[in-house]
Amino acid sequence: MNTMMIRLLSAVSFAVVAILGADLSAAEVAKTGTETADKPADHAKNPEAKHAKKKEEAKPVAPVAEKTIDEVEAALGKAIIVDARGSGDEAIKGAIFLGAQAEDKEIHEKLKDKTAEIIVYCGSVSCPASNTLAYRLIELGYTNVAHYAGGIKEWTENSKPVDTKEKAKA
Repeated sequence: MNTMMIRLLSAVSFAVVAILGADLSAAEVAKTGTETADKPADHAKNPEAKHAKKKEEAKPVAPVAEKTIDEVEAALGKAIIVDARGSGDEAIKGAIFLGAQAEDKEIHEKLKDKTAEIIVYCGSVSCPASNTLAYRLIELGYTNVAHYAGGIKEWTENSKPVDTKEKAKA
């Protein structure tokens, strides 16, 4: 798959994550009756809603920069490379495993510097875990987060350096 196609698919998947996130927030409001700035709670349908705290308005999420395979290779040893799959038989050389659904505490333990360059990847362009984790990192205050859409599949197909399961950092 060529680089342009990978970037296009990645941009589409980011848009889907953003849209679904907004839809899920709206569904939660409808389900709980929690008020938002533009939709008051229906207290008749949900009497507990009058005691619910006002739901915070969603903050816009900054876009995540895309990295090519060559840019990721150039960043080895400089950036923190994060495998969002959580585990695997192979990982990009020097990568740490941090699953997309990791607890905030684990994220903060493994990624102490919120200004460090962080490149997140997962299995391939069709894997949503890296997008999910990249946006979570931004929401947690990490300021230099990038995404490598090709993932371990493109990486190994191009004979780039890997760590085996035994050497990959957990």
